[in-house]
Amino acid sequence: KSLSPDIREAAKIDGASDHQLSRYITIPMIKPVLRMCVDLAVTGSLKAFDLIYVLTGGGPAHASEVPSTLMINMIFDRSRYGLGSSIAMFIIFLCFFFAILIKRCFRTEVD
Repeated sequence: KSLSPDIREAAKIDGASDHQLSRYITIPMIKPVLRMCVDLAVTGSLKAFDLIYVLTGGGPAHASEVPSTLMINMIFDRSRYGLGSSIAMFIIFLCFFFAILIKRCFRTEVD
């Protein structure tokens, strides 16, 4: 709905195929929305804790272990505060790394 049908119609009149229309018109116009969705999905998956911890607690043989559940297990169950803190810092750096990577992947000429 946010894409103007006039632009698509003009491209069709100029002889653009459906593939060209998607590649050169539609995707570049929705790139900021895609970037935000990917950003939120990646950082949300790194912060996934509550559902995994409540349902499985890390799972049998750590099958559903994620960094945040590992951090909580190290700090509260095993009293290894230094290791738990380093896992927390790793999660933060991983979020920054993925944010920069996503920014570079979705770079536009205006940036």
